[in-house]
Amino acid sequence: MNIDALIQYISDSTLIWLILTLGSFKIGIIIYERFNKHTLLQPIIISYFIIITVLFITGVSYEEYFKGVEIIHFFLGPATVALALPLYNNLKHIKSLFLPIMITLVVAGVFSILIAVLLLWVLDANMPTILSMTTKSITAPIAIITSEQIGAIPSLAVGFVLITGIIGALLGTFIFKIIKIKHDTSKGFALGVVSHGIGTARAVEISEKAAAFSALAMGLSGILTAVFLPLIVQFLKG
Repeated sequence: MNIDALIQYISDSTLIWLILTLGSFKIGIIIYERFNKHTLLQPIIISYFIIITVLFITGVSYEEYFKGVEIIHFFLGPATVALALPLYNNLKHIKSLFLPIMITLVVAGVFSILIAVLLLWVLDANMPTILSMTTKSITAPIAIITSEQIGAIPSLAVGFVLITGIIGALLGTFIFKIIKIKHDTSKGFALGVVSHGIGTARAVEISEKAAAFSALAMGLSGILTAVFLPLIVQFLKG
């Protein structure tokens, strides 16, 4: 068998990447359930490792891969909107906590950005890299658009988004146990405001209430960042 020809065929076939992505996630679900839903074996993490390994072996760039899975990217929007269902079911509870929610959102959002920017600044990172980090805690579609507006690197911004989401999903439950967070509302909101969609997927497994508050945090955090971050960056540059 001509290995080079096989790799070239795989690289040129966009359908292969769609099948790989869906198949990898299915494998991730099987492994996750087989090991009693261990935190370190989140389906999305398993699928990332499989996809990255295949891309590395075949030498296919992210841009080429993305062309084959654009339809999945398209459905990120409708999938995010679908999270309105648990929000609606918990609307009364959300209204009763409106003020604490807004205060937590602003404080947590600002602190999350500042600590990341400060860390990169100490490590002497260049400005595009620092700006790319500022969108790490919002969902990928919003991060791509926002990063373009502030002069960041969209692909790097998405990378930071994925890493942040994975870390949040892996360590969130562990941290909740350490600091003895018992309320599902607090767990969900923390996961949503820090780890966006991946954190929300983890919150869904906790409870519907956690999912509702995670979706709320993810949505509000994305909106506030998309609106105010470009204005702040433009002001600082001016």
